[in-house]
Amino acid sequence: MLWLLTVVTAAVLGVLALFVKDIARVPTAASAALSASARTVGHGSAAAAAHRALPRGHRRPAVTRPHVTDTASGLSYRLLPSPWRQGCPSDLNTPVFSWSAGENTVAGHVTLGGSVIAWHGLACSGQLQQQFAYAGPADLEPTAMGLVGALDPAYYGGVQHSRTIQDSTAISVSGHQAWMVEFGMTYPDGASQGLTWTSERGAVVVVDRGASQAPAVFYVSVPASLGTQNVTTLVNSLQLG
Repeated sequence: MLWLLTVVTAAVLGVLALFVKDIARVPTAASAALSASARTVGHGSAAAAAHRALPRGHRRPAVTRPHVTDTASGLSYRLLPSPWRQGCPSDLNTPVFSWSAGENTVAGHVTLGGSVIAWHGLACSGQLQQQFAYAGPADLEPTAMGLVGALDPAYYGGVQHSRTIQDSTAISVSGHQAWMVEFGMTYPDGASQGLTWTSERGAVVVVDRGASQAPAVFYVSVPASLGTQNVTTLVNSLQLG
């Protein structure tokens, strides 16, 4: 009997030992699972934070537009998109005006003295010619006004027109003193000579380059059919370097 009691007691103790061992394993597994879960959440948060902290790195590239560069006058300005092209029309060079660079496009054709010639939208630059007196920045305004007065009969005289001064103001071109005169042309009977537009907008800019250099001159004239806002675009793009 004692032997049997001993065996039974040992068996019971063995079962109890196994039960206690199983109970001890449960919190350990739960703790490990909780720890793993915490690590996963922590890594995800860190990754998200790192992602948010990364610079975007998608800056828009700088837009580089083509320019006309006039080495004689030192001026540069935007070259308008096609159909505009480099070059000042050669027939604009006269004993009074000499242009060393520019751009143009044909707006249409006009009949002058029995001949049909191309009429251009244009922007031209060069140095002020000696026919125009200039002693310094104080002469910028009268010089610009004088240029507009001389351009009128030289380039517009073949078509009946009227001219109005729309603006006359001091401006700065790359830190240099300058003066701009903006004018408008209207053609009340232009259609009889082939013009398909009735108005045109233009501007003259004179830029002081210092006592030892002749001023730079910029001249732009754009028929309404080509978009007169291009006058402002070109004047605003002027640089002297």
